[in-house]
Parts: sequence; C-alpha cells; structure tokens
Amino acid sequence: MPAEPSTDPGAGHRITLLGPQRKPRLRSVVRGLGLTGGHFATITAGWRDREAEDEILVAELGGRTTNLGLWSLMQQVWEIDPELEAADRERRAVLGEMQELYLIGLEQAADGLRRLVAQPARHPEVQELAIRDAVEIMRRMDARHLSRVDDVHREFYATYRPQDRDHIVNARFAVGRALAGTDAVVMPGGHVGVLLGALHLFNLAPALASPVLSEDGETLLRAELHRPIIAWGAGAMALTERVLLFFDDSALRAGVSEMLMKGLGLTRDVVALPSPRARLDLKDTVRMGRLAARVAPAQPLLLDERAEVTLDADGRLPAGAPVVGPDGTPTIHRREVGE
Repeated sequence: MPAEPSTDPGAGHRITLLGPQRKPRLRSVVRGLGLTGGHFATITAGWRDREAEDEILVAELGGRTTNLGLWSLMQQVWEIDPELEAADRERRAVLGEMQELYLIGLEQAADGLRRLVAQPARHPEVQELAIRDAVEIMRRMDARHLSRVDDVHREFYATYRPQDRDHIVNARFAVGRALAGTDAVVMPGGHVGVLLGALHLFNLAPALASPVLSEDGETLLRAELHRPIIAWGAGAMALTERVLLFFDDSALRAGVSEMLMKGLGLTRDVVALPSPRARLDLKDTVRMGRLAARVAPAQPLLLDERAEVTLDADGRLPAGAPVVGPDGTPTIHRREVGE
C-alpha cells in the first residue's frame, strides 16, 4: 500500500520512492501523482551500456520522454579528454581500495558485535553497554569512511576541474536545457556508483533542486525541488544523504552492510533499502535492530515490490512509510508532533 503523502497545499514538488519495477506499475503511479500526459526526463545512467534500452520505461510513462543520456555523454567525455579519464580511473581505483579496507574493518567490528550478542549475559545492563559501544564504533567507521570518500571526490574536482573544461561545460548546458523542458524526472536503478558519478559530473543536483538554508546561511534545511522526482532501486539510493550497500547470504554468513558514499542529499533522515526481502534476513530482528542503530537518526526505508512512498516537502518520510524500527522489526513510520 502507498504510504500517506502530505496534504500541505503549499508544499511544492515531491520525491516518490518506489519498490522494484520488474512488474511495471509506473503508469498507475504517474496517474496517482497527477502527472499523466507530462513530459518526463529519464536518467538511466545506472544501466550503463544499456542506458538507451528504455522502451518499457517510455511506454509506462506515456511516450513523452527525454532520456538525458548521461552514461553515453560520460563515455564521450572520456574519449575526448584522456587526461580526465585517466584521473577518474585512478580515483575509482583509490576508492575501490578504500572500500575494501573499510569493509575488512567493518567485518571485524561486526564479528565482535556478534560475539557480544551471543555471550550469555550475567548482567544484561553491562552487556548492553558493550553492545552499544560496538555499534558506536561501526557508526564512527561509517562516518570516517564517508568523509574520506568525500575528500577523494573533492580533490578530484579541485585538481582536474572538469567544471572548467569546455566539453564538460557544453555537456552540462545541453543536459540542463533538455531537463528544463520537462515536467518531472524519473530515475530507475542499476549501478548506484556509476549513476552518482554521472549525476555529479554533469552537475545534476542544482538542476534538480535548490538548497533552502537557515537565516544565518549555515544550516541546510531542505532541498526545494524544481519538479517532481520518481525513483527506485539505485535511483532512490542516489537521492538520499548516504548510500548503504547491503546483502545477506544466509547460506554462508550474514553480510555486513557498508556505506558507499554520500548521495545527492535531497531527502532528510532516509536510508533507502531497495528489495530488502530479497537482500536481507528481516526475521533476524537483532541484526536489523543493529542496522537501524547504525544509521540513526535516519530510518531504513523498506522499498519492497509494492512500496510507494511520497516524501513531504522537506524530503522526510510521511506517516505510514514502511521502515525498520529501533527494535529491528518492520513497522511503519509515525510522525512526531511538530515533525
């Protein structure tokens, strides 16, 4: 069942996050959002070399679509600019090694946490303190990893300045012009790292939304969308503040959820979990509770096949959104007074 969207008439455009579309129902979602007949910009860069194979997507959206073609544009950039391509390749190699080493550390911390949970407690309150410490260690590892990944990206853009290269400037202008003629954006899944790389290279974040800051200009309050966005899979993950990779292989041992990078940050306190029943053992409430604690105060949003969650104008979860509760059980989000 769709989660209950906000009914604030002055709220502006919204983000709608969906479950997987293996059995497409995008047409009914578009109708429910009042977007039937609109002109849609599609971003399928996460599909990589299958980017243009969007016939089903086009049909579901009623035929009026413009595929921004970001993956194809990115390949053209690498061909035109071998220096930038080599720098990007090196950046990805560094990030890959960082991810591997971070995951090794996480696995050790997770193993320690499992041992703490399994240890017979003579004094439960003492055991709980130790468990909280272990979770906090993982939270700090997550935060440091995201910060270091951010540093690598920042150094790449500061050193090689793609934003000042004519072919990038021209490509960004073309993408912005194509986007300007559309009524809504649709972003499916695929490879989330590739998708975010393309979104950043062509500077899509400011084309999708404008920041709303506090009076002193120091705090980001929310992102004000320029048009509605519908996303699922990697597309949903890319819109959030942090991208969490997750997978359990119950035949071997529980995997360790790992942060990949920061997303576009168009949501508030949301961690998207696409296809969670296929990827996680949701019956293991102890482990799911630890995952919820790791990402708090954000909430893990369960985007199963029938999920349809329209965020409020601030990019926050509406009442009724399917989430993992603090105790590790699937539940629904309940809005706090004043939220």
